[in-house]
Amino acid sequence: MNSSKKWVSLAVAVSMVSVLAACGTKATESSSTTSPAATAKGTEAPKAPAKFSMLLTDNNQPVPGGNPMEDPTIKYLAEKTNTILDITFLPAAQAEQLKKVKFASGELPDVIMDYGVNGDLFANNQLVALDEYIDKYGPNLKKVIPKAAWDGVTRGGKIYAIPESAAGDSPVNRMFYVRKDWMDKVGIKEAPKTPDEFLNMLRAFRDKDPNGNGKKDEIPLSGRENFTWLDTVLGMFGANEFGASLVNGELVPSNTSPQMKQALAYLRQLNDEKLLDSEFMTNKRNTWEQKIQNDQVGVWVHDPNLAWDWQDKLNKALPGKGAIVAPLLSPKAPGVQYAGFGISAFNKTFSVTKKAKDPAAIVKFFDWLVTQEGQEFINFGVPGNTFTKDGAGKITYNKQKDTDDKSILWRSQMFNLAGWNPELKKVQIGADAVAKLEEFFTVGKKEGQPNLLLGAPTFKSTQPEIGEFGVPGTMFIETAAKIVLGNQPLDYFDQFVKDWKTRGGNDLVKQATDWYNANGKK
Repeated sequence: MNSSKKWVSLAVAVSMVSVLAACGTKATESSSTTSPAATAKGTEAPKAPAKFSMLLTDNNQPVPGGNPMEDPTIKYLAEKTNTILDITFLPAAQAEQLKKVKFASGELPDVIMDYGVNGDLFANNQLVALDEYIDKYGPNLKKVIPKAAWDGVTRGGKIYAIPESAAGDSPVNRMFYVRKDWMDKVGIKEAPKTPDEFLNMLRAFRDKDPNGNGKKDEIPLSGRENFTWLDTVLGMFGANEFGASLVNGELVPSNTSPQMKQALAYLRQLNDEKLLDSEFMTNKRNTWEQKIQNDQVGVWVHDPNLAWDWQDKLNKALPGKGAIVAPLLSPKAPGVQYAGFGISAFNKTFSVTKKAKDPAAIVKFFDWLVTQEGQEFINFGVPGNTFTKDGAGKITYNKQKDTDDKSILWRSQMFNLAGWNPELKKVQIGADAVAKLEEFFTVGKKEGQPNLLLGAPTFKSTQPEIGEFGVPGTMFIETAAKIVLGNQPLDYFDQFVKDWKTRGGNDLVKQATDWYNANGKK
């Protein structure tokens, strides 16, 4: 979705009556008064729906708009969880900036979607510790989400977010995609295992006309603006734009490590040999995707969870071409133990702020999402609308997502906490799609760099060009671009590291190293 898209604010008010059989339910759990008639029968009066606000990111998907009362998906979700939902979607491209603006102005939601424990809110003591609520109201969450994911959202022994389980799929969310049919056409029988072999494969893609149009228009490797989706190339050298590396006993941002200098030298060679998309620093998403669908790109980096989407797009864009999307295990440079992107025990997370009046109801909401009924909603939508289920439990799903299941593109991305469920996915997208995804997941489980910052607080500089520890700031992006494009020599990287340290980086390294030695060191 275009980054200029306006916020879509959902205010879903659903009044409902749901009788909760509760002979042993404590009166303190009810937000309504028990009637004499109900007391005489030994039952509680229906509870009033719990109201709370949520701040989500749209993930570039077409989120609901118009009158929320007419949106069957949100209405059903609210009814099943006995809630009144006030949901605001932020455009993905501007989400982080817009969140900071909202927080600074005191506009806190009750629930915030993030990708870890929000450092600013945690530092300002604005998040609710969820341990007691999860123990009491989240039995399904505890069952479905593994310990490693909970560990990643634990600070000082307390849980500050509900994480989406990454168990069952790939622990890395960025991987090499390669056109296997191109490999076959240029005579490459085995996947490259080293950067040199990877280089030779790209040269063959450049020189041997694998798309067969005689135009020499192939782009062996493509990426997107500001070094996005080139992560796995850096990972061949044990480098990473994000995360941290141990260097001489200190924890340093991986983008300042010696391994990054090696990786940038390699990217510069790819650019010099015209093996890297000449527009890699300016490609917008649509332009980048169009090049791939036009049969021009041999290798790119993306989320393994979208493997079938890519295969399906190429099937439609190149009918009869026999295009095959395949995963490529990251080649390793000499001496590299862990290649690829950084490992994550979870994907998105949901934190509860201290503005929330009823954290228990919020935990119950998320607990329902990981039940069988909740997972069926996430995968298939509203019963009787986009799917049916017979007495034997067989599900019939209306798969025409472009015309019928309009919420499928955002529903699972927003609310799936249970992770990979192949049996439900086979019903949703078919056995071929599941097989393709599992092909990528199998490779993804064989690679990835350890997350040395798991459970760490945010180490943040006051200098905007420095940014947060382990997150690339503008200094890194500008330095990397100048080196790869040939505008500065490779040793310019050393000056960048020196400047980074003197502008506040040394203090961040000390904070991170002290934390690692006390908490993260294994």
